[in-house]
Amino acid sequence: MKKFIIIFISILLTVTIVEKVYVSYKCRDINYAVKNYFTTGIFNKYKLCNMGDINMYFSNGTVAFIKVSGMSTKMPHEKLEYTVFIQKNARGVWKIKKVYPAQITLK
Repeated sequence: MKKFIIIFISILLTVTIVEKVYVSYKCRDINYAVKNYFTTGIFNKYKLCNMGDINMYFSNGTVAFIKVSGMSTKMPHEKLEYTVFIQKNARGVWKIKKVYPAQITLK
């Protein structure tokens, strides 16, 4: 029984590490990074049921401001909009730094 538990934990750890590396590799694409952030995660308070529009307002290659809209996962599935500050790290992977509600606009 002990062997089974050790093998199960080893397989689970391996699968988790491979999945994290794969997502990190795919997040080199800015669209994938934004869609992945807003459509996945159990405890993500900005999670959307589906993505509507993704509009880039500013980008210089290392930082970007993007406006995202979509349907909420919570009932009654209202339309939500966010402005996202996203930054590229040294490995070329895009990371979400800050999410602003729709009331804040860029000028």
